[in-house]
Amino acid sequence: METSDRINKLRDSMASNGIAAYIAPSSDPHLSEYLPDCWKLRAWLSGFTGSAGTLVVTTTKAALWTDSRYFLQAEQELSGSGIELCKLGLPNTPSIEDWLGQNLEHGQIVGFDGRLLSYMQAAKLIKDIKQKGLKSNPKVDIINEIWDERPDMPTGKAFEHELRYAGLAVNEKLTIIRKELTKNSANACILSALDEVAWAFNIRGNDIEYNPVAMAYGFITLEKATLYIDPQKLSEELANNLVQQGVTIKNYGKIGKAIKSATAETIFALDKSRINHWLYSLIPKESKTIKTLSIPTKLKAIKNPIEIENIKQSLIKDGVAMCKFIHWVENGVGKEQITETTIAEKLVELRSEQEGFVSESFGTIAGYREHGAIVHYSASAETASQIKPEGFLLVDSGGQYLQGTTDITRTTHLGQPTQEEMEDYTLVLKGMIQLSMAQFPAGTRGSQLDILARMAMWNKGVNYGHGTGHGIGAFLNVHEGPQSIRQNENPVTIEPGMIQSNEPGIYRAGKYGIRIENLIICREAMETDSGKFYNFETVTLCPIDTKPIKVDMLSPEERSWLTDYHKMVYEKLAPRLNQSMKDWLLKKTKEI
Repeated sequence: METSDRINKLRDSMASNGIAAYIAPSSDPHLSEYLPDCWKLRAWLSGFTGSAGTLVVTTTKAALWTDSRYFLQAEQELSGSGIELCKLGLPNTPSIEDWLGQNLEHGQIVGFDGRLLSYMQAAKLIKDIKQKGLKSNPKVDIINEIWDERPDMPTGKAFEHELRYAGLAVNEKLTIIRKELTKNSANACILSALDEVAWAFNIRGNDIEYNPVAMAYGFITLEKATLYIDPQKLSEELANNLVQQGVTIKNYGKIGKAIKSATAETIFALDKSRINHWLYSLIPKESKTIKTLSIPTKLKAIKNPIEIENIKQSLIKDGVAMCKFIHWVENGVGKEQITETTIAEKLVELRSEQEGFVSESFGTIAGYREHGAIVHYSASAETASQIKPEGFLLVDSGGQYLQGTTDITRTTHLGQPTQEEMEDYTLVLKGMIQLSMAQFPAGTRGSQLDILARMAMWNKGVNYGHGTGHGIGAFLNVHEGPQSIRQNENPVTIEPGMIQSNEPGIYRAGKYGIRIENLIICREAMETDSGKFYNFETVTLCPIDTKPIKVDMLSPEERSWLTDYHKMVYEKLAPRLNQSMKDWLLKKTKEI
């Protein structure tokens, strides 16, 4: 079925449901970033496969909003579909509400599925739509109606995230959650996000590509903890283990009934940005709610010592695989057929050699030359470039290991870099190093640190459109909150035990992209009369290409940091490499 046929089928359903416009976001009832196939409605309708975007369809028009990571990809995939591309962040791009106001008549109804938006998103949307003179209906579930061959819900088995990796048993985590509930003057919380459920109940799964989670909900009170999951997903041993630790197991579909059954004594600690509108709407009016940051999200962001040690071990393994990969590219380019797609295949092959490897943590971004300027580029058999012994190759990839989740970007020059390429590469490197060296007082937010990664670029009139750092899970989602390092204000402070990425970049459309990414863990540095100070420990282990560096642009402190980093990379990875690889790594990590 062509995109136009699917849109027409949607319009027929809209007419029978009495709505003039329908909003299809990129989401599922758990507000996941990566989706099981059965919830990829927006991609199915529009043909745009990026992970972020919102489609809006009226009886005569259709438009899709996405951010700068996907502008080029969206232009290509929407070509000929009749769907207008609205580029988020650009001054002339209308908001969804403004666009609806321009294209609908007063009093017409805008429909959407309240399960696919957070309560906060839905409440704002409903308010903004009303201000445009329009009405809203958040209970429009027409997916099954129009999607004839819709995939089934995932049926994969869940498995235990063992104590040697988790560091805390389920009953210990429940005790910590309950202490936080009491501290917040609440006695109940709903776990809707899949990574929250996985963390709290020490389970993992394979229901969503790249994210080791299982489709489930949790409901925790001061007296009871319930896991809502398809019972067939649990082995008898895992189910018994959960029960022994104080967990009741009920069917996935019964979460709604549980929320409706809350009493006047129930006080929910609720993060309105992490529970969908439908679930929130089920809370009885007599029950109380207290607005708070999601308790499980806040707790799991601060890794315990066992998790940190495991993550470090996973990064050693990942570093070995990455060294073998870079060595393969450098020695094979120009001699064998290497493309952007075979790069992704090779990375999986090399990571699979490492003990405990489970899967990729996201789809590999391998962007050669101009494709590197597409921030979230995804190569296909039709678009994949052949890698030649010239120009920049940007590779952003990661692995899921039983011990931890990894995410790394390296940009390698395969020929003789130009002056412009060297200057841009060094600006990116300076930004990455400056953030790596940061020391800051307790209570500092990521938005206050972001400028460190951008200042060298800003001085040259250059910027990048994405965030500098995101949280990362412990054998969980590659992107997790609540902390971030980006220009947008986020009230969450950076705390010891939080692990996040450090990934500035420069993107020259039609030419190349450059990004260098390491993972950094916040730790305590010192305590003075001014209070506690924190800094970052860089834990990613992989050489940084020194060929494109314009050495005179680096400060003595930056050069010293790079020397020390490369010394650490060699010391930790060399014992795991054969002699020829050791010799190669020694050259890659020599002082500049």
